[in-house]
Amino acid sequence: MNQSERRRCIEKNDLSTRTSVTIPQLACKYGVSENTIKADFIALETIGVAYCANPNGKPQLWFAVQPSNSLDMTLELAFALKYVNETVKSMLPDDIYQSIEHVFEAAQSIYHKKRNANHQSKVMRFERLTAQVDLSKHLALRHIDYDALNAVKSAISSGNQLLIEIDDCDHVLSDVSVFEMDNMLFLKGKSIGSTSKIEQFNASEITAAYEFDSLTNWRTATRCAA
Repeated sequence: MNQSERRRCIEKNDLSTRTSVTIPQLACKYGVSENTIKADFIALETIGVAYCANPNGKPQLWFAVQPSNSLDMTLELAFALKYVNETVKSMLPDDIYQSIEHVFEAAQSIYHKKRNANHQSKVMRFERLTAQVDLSKHLALRHIDYDALNAVKSAISSGNQLLIEIDDCDHVLSDVSVFEMDNMLFLKGKSIGSTSKIEQFNASEITAAYEFDSLTNWRTATRCAA
């Protein structure tokens, strides 16, 4: 089997939109080196029929790209559908979910295809800075106020500054992100002012939060009421 035949065979028989395949698996199947299979995948990715879901992973997981006649959507919509897929699947009867499953499969494929070309987008910034944090859980547990959470999410995705109020004190932060500790939600950012130090706050202590889109709108950082 020559190179072209092997690549056609991988495209037709091994790649799937649902189930991943790895380089070691195919190297063993076709009796060639892993570098050869990696080159095959890169060639298939170049022509738009394959993509790697975890480029830095070991092993890499490769999938087939949805065919060109499938659904198309923006990166934002693909991210949203990817985000809610498991929730929708758990809520709907199997027969109903299966009738719309192709939409979520298309979203997964499009998301992975477009994210590398849009790594500076608001979507990718938001995903990076909220990774592994279930914001809906903390909202349900009242670890943060609804309006405050909206301001935090907006500041994270836009990269704008955020003013938070805690105990009658104002704190203005840039480079905002969130993380969990002891099952609680925390906010982290760089304080605006002479110190410019990294600070973190328990989200449950935030009484209000406001996003600012320019340097001219924010109040003095860490200003306490008299």
